[in-house]
Amino acid sequence: MAVAAIDDETGAVPWRALFVLGMASFASSSALRFCDPLLPKIADAFQTTPGSAAIVVTTYSVAYGGFQLLTGPLGDRYGKVRMIAAGAFLCGLFTLFSAYATSLGQLATFRFLAGLTGAAIIPNCLAFIGDTIPFAHRQAVMARYAMFMSMGAISGQAIGGLLADAFGWHAAFVLVGTLLILAGAVLGVQLRVNPVLSRRTAVPEGGLRGAFLQILQIRTSSAARLLLGTVTLEAAIHIGAMAFVGAHLRQAYGVSYTAIGLLTALSAAGAASYSLFAPMLLRRFGQQTLVGSAAFFLMASFGLLALTPPLWVVAIALTAGGLGFVLLHNSLQSNATQINPEARGAALSTFAFSFFAGQTVGVAAASWIYDHFGAPPLFTMAAILMPMLVFWFRSRLGALWAR
Repeated sequence: MAVAAIDDETGAVPWRALFVLGMASFASSSALRFCDPLLPKIADAFQTTPGSAAIVVTTYSVAYGGFQLLTGPLGDRYGKVRMIAAGAFLCGLFTLFSAYATSLGQLATFRFLAGLTGAAIIPNCLAFIGDTIPFAHRQAVMARYAMFMSMGAISGQAIGGLLADAFGWHAAFVLVGTLLILAGAVLGVQLRVNPVLSRRTAVPEGGLRGAFLQILQIRTSSAARLLLGTVTLEAAIHIGAMAFVGAHLRQAYGVSYTAIGLLTALSAAGAASYSLFAPMLLRRFGQQTLVGSAAFFLMASFGLLALTPPLWVVAIALTAGGLGFVLLHNSLQSNATQINPEARGAALSTFAFSFFAGQTVGVAAASWIYDHFGAPPLFTMAAILMPMLVFWFRSRLGALWAR
């Protein structure tokens, strides 16, 4: 197992190295969420419904989630940072290719390939943090690190909507693809000169085969089953509903795509607000209290959205929902780094696979609900189910590692 960088002579968190990795996570998060506000625009371009256009979200999620079962063990065997750099560069290329798609099927194919290669980025970043930062400090550091992912989601959604209005949906793909290519290139250079990023953890016993076999070991842990089950349900309910906020805003309020991008980005802004104050909040209130508070924010957020209130209330609801989501997800993510300390790449890739498997099922189910019944029933279901999930997980959190 690696010696944690925070225990070196200075005792300081290696923020410079984390900043470089954060740039890759920023670009990856932009790639993941920027299509959400574009669904109505893409539907118009290819003469279909927003529910059908959601295939560009689903295909990315299928590839992103499925191939993390490969990229995590590959990171354990060949180096997590090396996998992040290669994944960012290739994901950027396929995202650029998406801008020139001439059919919805072709666009979905390029999004699938982008998701396949982008799968190497965030899980390996989180696994690297797990290898580098001791568990006592890890949740606060990961909450701060999550700022990069939140800001990436904000930028992707806001700029995606703005570019769609000004230049068409193609421009958003060009911008995000360029960001990913630059992030991969910079990380490739830093891999050679930054002593923290170039540090390698011990290769799992049995080499590459052993790295893949570590995934099977996860099934034996009751803590792992709880975390993986919870994150799957979280993604199915929350992401499934959130994927149609943009389409609902367009249909119910008739707002521009720029406004859709800015409004949907408020969800990520709510998540970012937690990242700023996470260390203080964790010290003062503790993990269980913060997780429990997520239920209130999520119920209020989706409940308000279901009522189709004035836009200023929608803005508050989306911000509150982002905060509620990160209060739950940060706890899940931090605890997931302890599933298998000897092979964190495999553990975090399994965690991410579960998240995106849930998202894939959730978006598909939400597509059917939206096309047949509209957005209010979809949001009402989320307002009921998300608090139930939060309280179920919180009731088991205290004994998570005592099993």
